[in-house]
Amino acid sequence: MARATCAVAFEHLARKGFSGEAVAAGVAGASAFAQADPYRAATHNKGIFNGIDPVLLATGNDWRAVEAGGHAFAAMKGTYSPLATWHVRGETLCGTIELPMAVGIVGGASKTHPAAAKCLEIMGISTAAELAAVVTCAGLASNLAALAALATEGIQAGHMRLHQKRVK
Repeated sequence: MARATCAVAFEHLARKGFSGEAVAAGVAGASAFAQADPYRAATHNKGIFNGIDPVLLATGNDWRAVEAGGHAFAAMKGTYSPLATWHVRGETLCGTIELPMAVGIVGGASKTHPAAAKCLEIMGISTAAELAAVVTCAGLASNLAALAALATEGIQAGHMRLHQKRVK
């Protein structure tokens, strides 16, 4: 199992047209929605894996196995639930994530594929536990980015702006 937590002061959440307090409230509200609705939880967890999967791919790990384990863990209590939760405490947005993280740095492509080995070297990873921590933190950060976009300008607006930059 891998767990990560973070605390972000409101001042670091502010974005054009939205105060940090408003962003934090929106993220916490979206998190509560994911806790109450399994369909929202599925999208919530997709945002987590949007951060996790690239790190796993870059390091030669089996992203499908980690996703399968994460989804099984999300459904373990009989209802599909979010892997990460967010709440406001004082003037801080606090996030927590927990999921199984079966990763390795010795066998498979992690050592034999030159790019995977280089990625581990660049990150300074020397144990599977360190890699699990990095991967889990990437998932929590990706979830925060997705929820902050959802709570402010909307996911669609951000995606469209990204595609527009690629077309130009």
